[in-house]
Amino acid sequence: ATAMILTGCVNLSQATRALDRNIYLMVGTSLALGTAISLTGAASFISDSIINSFGNSSPTMILSAFFLVVALFTNTLSNSACAILFTPIGVGLAINLGIDPRIFAITCLFACNCSFATPIGYQTNLLVMGPGQYQFSDFVKAGLPLVLLIWLTFTLAAPFYWDL
Repeated sequence: ATAMILTGCVNLSQATRALDRNIYLMVGTSLALGTAISLTGAASFISDSIINSFGNSSPTMILSAFFLVVALFTNTLSNSACAILFTPIGVGLAINLGIDPRIFAITCLFACNCSFATPIGYQTNLLVMGPGQYQFSDFVKAGLPLVLLIWLTFTLAAPFYWDL
């Protein structure tokens, strides 16, 4: 950006007009929301709910449920905030199940990158929303089936890859 201003590709007023305050506000509020979820005990509640709901199920089912929960949350929080929030939850789940915590950490990594179902899930979605004249519903229509496809593929492939 500095090089573009210094070389005259854009002037300073054009550069400042190109900044979208909504993006910065959304990222800041997403990180704050992630912190609030952690501090209020909602993170522990989510972990306990997954264990209580699927406690008698196989590790594959719990892993699949964890993936889906994280994938849904990553579309309301930023993917970074979601990773910060859900990695400890996943590690706790793995320890309770007696399996390698890296499996849940990697699951969290994949699920946190399923942020295409809303424009607020990832900064780039917000960047293209205005200029592309997209609506919120456009992201849901295109992104939600993709999230579900990735979740299903992960659920079917994970037991073979990690020998669960």
